Amino acid sequence: MWTFDAPPIDYWKRTYNFSADQAWLDHVRLAAVRIPGCSASFVSSRGLVMTNHHCARNCISSASPKDTNYQRTGFVSQSMADERKCPQPMYADQLQSFEDITARIRSKVKGSTSGAQVEQRTKAIAEITDECAKSTGLRCEVVTLYQGGAYSLYRYKRYLDVRLVMAPEEDISFYGGDPDNFTYPRYDLDVTFLRVYENDAPFQPKDYFKWSDKGAEEGELVFVVGNPGSTGRLNTISQMDFLRDVQYPATLSGFDRQIGILKELSSKNEDAKRQFENQIFSLENARKATIGYRSGLVDSAITSRKRTFESDFRKRVMAEVALRAKYGGAWDATAAAQRELAAINKQVRYYGFGGSQLLNLAGGIVRLPSQGALPDSLRLPQYRGPQLNNIKNQILGEVAFDKEVEKLLLASQLTAAKKELPANDPFLRIVLAGRSPEVAAEALIDGTKLTDVQARRALVEGGATAVAASTDPLIVIARKIDPLGRPIAMRAARLADVSSANAEKIGQALFGAYGQALPPDATFTLRISDGLVKGYPYNGMLAPYKTSFFGLFARGAEFNQVPPFRIPDRWMQRQARLDMTTPLNFVSTNDIIGGNSGSPVINRNAEVVGLIFDGNIESLPNRFIFTDEIARSVSVHSRGIVEALRKVYETPRIADELVGR
Repeated sequence: MWTFDAPPIDYWKRTYNFSADQAWLDHVRLAAVRIPGCSASFVSSRGLVMTNHHCARNCISSASPKDTNYQRTGFVSQSMADERKCPQPMYADQLQSFEDITARIRSKVKGSTSGAQVEQRTKAIAEITDECAKSTGLRCEVVTLYQGGAYSLYRYKRYLDVRLVMAPEEDISFYGGDPDNFTYPRYDLDVTFLRVYENDAPFQPKDYFKWSDKGAEEGELVFVVGNPGSTGRLNTISQMDFLRDVQYPATLSGFDRQIGILKELSSKNEDAKRQFENQIFSLENARKATIGYRSGLVDSAITSRKRTFESDFRKRVMAEVALRAKYGGAWDATAAAQRELAAINKQVRYYGFGGSQLLNLAGGIVRLPSQGALPDSLRLPQYRGPQLNNIKNQILGEVAFDKEVEKLLLASQLTAAKKELPANDPFLRIVLAGRSPEVAAEALIDGTKLTDVQARRALVEGGATAVAASTDPLIVIARKIDPLGRPIAMRAARLADVSSANAEKIGQALFGAYGQALPPDATFTLRISDGLVKGYPYNGMLAPYKTSFFGLFARGAEFNQVPPFRIPDRWMQRQARLDMTTPLNFVSTNDIIGGNSGSPVINRNAEVVGLIFDGNIESLPNRFIFTDEIARSVSVHSRGIVEALRKVYETPRIADELVGR
């Protein structure tokens, strides 16, 4: 996952005989955009943007009229006048420029303790970001690379008027549903087209990706240009052990609880299904991804490679006096912090305001006066700097609450706490007070007035006096939880500061040893990944590099059109029109992770040959160490997109716009 700050020009030349000049790199960078949680790209001179259907779910749902759900029916605008503005917050960020600011950050960090260093670094980043925004009018972001081994300042232009142009039915965009998620062969048309407008007219980008006539071909060099979210390849073994044994199991339990409740609620009627479907999709996707990440941590073949690398690198550091003095203790300090975090993990998870959005708001209301009265360095991390005001704004925001959902989620959280904490635990005594989790949750949620923004405003504006006098049951319980949970939260924050400060030392050592020959961990910022279109062995067979429309209809027949393998009616009615040999999906060795969804796949000529939408299950351990023997990225084939637009969705205007007619 190479940054555009340091593209591996020589490596590409040696490996693929491909020479990328600065003009090519600039063009590719400016044609790519970032949208909330995902990647996207300009694919026409009239501001057409391509991303995944699952990246545009909120826009698709919120643009749907009350009597229609575009998730089910799909949506095709017949003209630009029919393109629907996304009512939900949607934007497109285009990376304009970047600058190495490592020296500026380092000059500001001179503290002798981990906490002081973290505070000074946070302040320096805020100052640089604010200065950049004021001087350029752009959105500015300081990006931490190599865990603090280097820092870059990224400047973005944000486009706020984004409209829905075309979206297929969910039954074809997510064909195979959760059973097929993170698998291959796949048969998904996971694509959606949006359009960026400026001054109520289609934006005309200078840089956009043109369309390839042939699309991805076997053995071809391809690049993925997008925004991978996060990886842990520079994590220490102790950090990976904590994730494997503590964090991931707890996270998976939380996912299971939430998914179970939301599925039960969504089964009641169509309105409930529409209300919760996006949450369920996101949770199920995250759950399966987390299972895959953890699988890499229990795989001895993968972890042994990581252990060998860490051992060899530590030996190199310890062999030099100067390096040993500066960085030698970082691994042991990190390991000690991870052990202590593991020891208090249950208290960290439960001694707080989790489970209910309303309880979380109550916790914020209770803590605002006391945290605001402290010096910034003594506050809990989430209340430091501008975040204090952000929490206040969240509390005072207009939010719709479903008390029945709140009760179920809180009861589930309290049931888990009762199962994991000792019977005489002070948290259980405070919150349950001898009641069952269900009875306690019902009393707390039914009795609260915090669903009313004016009630929340009165408490916030009344400060500590109003909070202390409140008889609202959620405020009362939050006042009791706070003195129990705050010391644990502060202890966890100090340990996180220790880990962060030592991670920066390790990052500096790595950067000093390898420079930019070693790509930094993903940071949900623009990267370019090289790879080959290539099948792979699995289950004693060979997975083909591509699938086709033949395979889609065969799979539907083999599963008797039973969801999630049901092919939409529109497709069944127009099956005869299709060239069944057209490629639909394909795999490549490109390095991706969550956040890359919606990334364009381009060839040497910067032409679109596909659209990333997933990875196979074998790719998920790449979160911690990259391999490409059988790990693959999964994409929609560019030819399949155009074939579907013309013959299934009967929208030649969009197809013609893509191919430049």
